[in-house]
Amino acid sequence: MKKTYACKSLHSILTLTILAIGLFFSQGLAIEVQKSERAGAKLQVGFLYMLANFSGPIPSQWARIDYDQQHNEIITLNPSSNEVQIFNREGMEVYAFGANGEIPRLRDIAVGDDGSIYGLSMNFIENGIQMFNYRGEPESSVFLKEVPEEWKNFYADRMEYQDDKFYLMDSKAMQFAVVSSDGTFIQMHDVNERLWAIVEEKDPEKKKMTEVDISGFNIDNRGNIYFTSPLISSAFRLNLDGTMIPFGRSGSGPGKFGVVSGIAADELGNIYVADRLRSVVLIFDPNFIFQGEFGYRGGREEDMLVPDDLVVDQQGERIFVSQAANKGVGAYRVLLTTRERVVNTKQLKK
Repeated sequence: MKKTYACKSLHSILTLTILAIGLFFSQGLAIEVQKSERAGAKLQVGFLYMLANFSGPIPSQWARIDYDQQHNEIITLNPSSNEVQIFNREGMEVYAFGANGEIPRLRDIAVGDDGSIYGLSMNFIENGIQMFNYRGEPESSVFLKEVPEEWKNFYADRMEYQDDKFYLMDSKAMQFAVVSSDGTFIQMHDVNERLWAIVEEKDPEKKKMTEVDISGFNIDNRGNIYFTSPLISSAFRLNLDGTMIPFGRSGSGPGKFGVVSGIAADELGNIYVADRLRSVVLIFDPNFIFQGEFGYRGGREEDMLVPDDLVVDQQGERIFVSQAANKGVGAYRVLLTTRERVVNTKQLKK
């Protein structure tokens, strides 16, 4: 899909965009990257901006977000308005569609390898996955096919896209599906029984835990699946071979999980986990060792308010975090000392 944006007044919008970019860069330069004050920290964090238009920061409640690595654009879905918004690298809105009811209701969005925008329909059985052009017009629909009989009741409510494949999650059934870009079944993972086994281990008589759930969902660059379970107070990596590794412990201090939600992994395998209750983002290395966390529940723009979905800009060392109470989506620059060592090692080898 070719990404070109139709503008009512190209000259005026370009002028305003240049001014806005200058403003954002000046703001970014004025914000000094600070070392995290959290215990065990091995990172530096700086708040950059909230996603905005020419009127200021755009409000949204737990928006779904994805990042177009090819075009350096942030894509968001505001569930309350069903509006899909596209932002440039500086966080300024450049296009939006869906708020007027011209597209089916969506649960989630994902960006294709070529920049195509995919929307996971609320009515998954009838509408499947929608592919939109840059004007928000549906171009095609993708439906699951060649699905084995035992998976016929699979109903996706979350979606990721990578390497010409859709990764779908049924959070109620606690199942994951991997399908090709045309919807052809490739692989399924059912973690229901394994999660219930963890529940029984933590609470054998089920006096406190009577149910289990899945919240955050993400894919790393190898195709491993990451997800979180708030009621278990754990995060998980589901490897390509089907093995499942839990990590994280319940608690109120640094490095501990309160109510976990969004999860994401960067290109080096570092893992970012949002915590709604503690209003922080925790960071773990590929071996699940806590590296530090950032965020604080407060009224300042750089503070977090019940963070949820996460997405990583793999090239720019930035994390985008959706938040509650219509605060919108914030952008943060995160520098991990472990990441810096790996990058320096690569440069030395050259």
